[in-house]
Amino acid sequence: MKPRLHVVGAGLSGLAAALAVSHAGYRVVIHEAAPQAGGRCRSFFDPLLGRTIDNGSHLVLGVNKSVLGLARAVGAPLSPLPPVVDFLELTHGQRWQARAGKLPVQWREVLAALFPRPRSTVTQVLGHRPGFQRFWQPLCLALLNTAPHLASAALFARVLRTILLGGPNGMRGHLFTKGLSADLIDPILARLHRNGAEIRYQQRLTAISQHKLTFGQAIEIISDHDKVVLALPPWAVENLLGTQYRFQYETIANLHYLLPLPVRRAAPLGLIGGQAQWLFVRDDVASVTISAAPDRVDPARIWAEIAPILACPPSLPPHRVILEKRATLRHDIAAHSHRPGPTTEIPGVFLAGDWLASPWPCTLESAASSGLAAARLALGRDDLRFS
Repeated sequence: MKPRLHVVGAGLSGLAAALAVSHAGYRVVIHEAAPQAGGRCRSFFDPLLGRTIDNGSHLVLGVNKSVLGLARAVGAPLSPLPPVVDFLELTHGQRWQARAGKLPVQWREVLAALFPRPRSTVTQVLGHRPGFQRFWQPLCLALLNTAPHLASAALFARVLRTILLGGPNGMRGHLFTKGLSADLIDPILARLHRNGAEIRYQQRLTAISQHKLTFGQAIEIISDHDKVVLALPPWAVENLLGTQYRFQYETIANLHYLLPLPVRRAAPLGLIGGQAQWLFVRDDVASVTISAAPDRVDPARIWAEIAPILACPPSLPPHRVILEKRATLRHDIAAHSHRPGPTTEIPGVFLAGDWLASPWPCTLESAASSGLAAARLALGRDDLRFS
């Protein structure tokens, strides 16, 4: 009999692991504490706005091979954008673009970013450069969700090299235009159902051993042939396995505004010089993302920054503020060197999640790739794919 894989956690990394294993014909059971799948990568209906909104805005790049492969495997609709990124400087209204072969900084700055001193921060490497405020600081926040004076220059350099070496399409963004659930999570769940996978919601894992998973009063016996993937955040793994990762975390703020009329704008817009950092528009909802956000944000102040861009009246419209307090690791020097691998001390139990050791910071890409890596390790099959 083929082994059975138990995946604990139905976020993107857990779904990726389950999809790869179920595609290969193995039995899969997914256990999820929430009443729905997707984790932080999901959409929900907001009664205040009367619209379905994403928990957070996500842009997939052309070099994000794992996410793109996962999306293609389930037929998820991804809309490609032009291979340029638009920016607007709020203080004086200047607009400019960045593309892989034409960055708005001198090449000596690019070389410094690509080859930083060991154990340095982004500010130590680039803070004195002319392009820091205009380009490097917003790019660091967007890629690492960590302020430059804290962010690991080594991780920033690795991500930057990957993007630039990806050519014109490497920097090309892709959007899930209908939302994360409709365009990504729901197609994954549909494929898992067709593959015979079982999903059990509202099952929170409270204890684990080599042969037993405990979900409150329910117990799942694990045979010698079965494997387990814990696709959980680090604090949950710490509680279950008794480990201490001592990570620090960063917040992402997402503000969603209901517009008086739909606005035609497909590509996201980078904003320089204000509190708002990125502006996304889907029909009549404008969404602003603030990385490494403070504990409180002022929706009126943010609206005052973006209303003129959208040609909207200054009065504050209906809005929703979502503060994801532990959205990602703080990608500082310590975290960069201490992210763990996917193995545990319990035989047959593996980890998956965007916070594990990866060439990428905590992103959809690191989540999807870690799920695939955990699936391959669990079954001892390097040939596993999403399709």
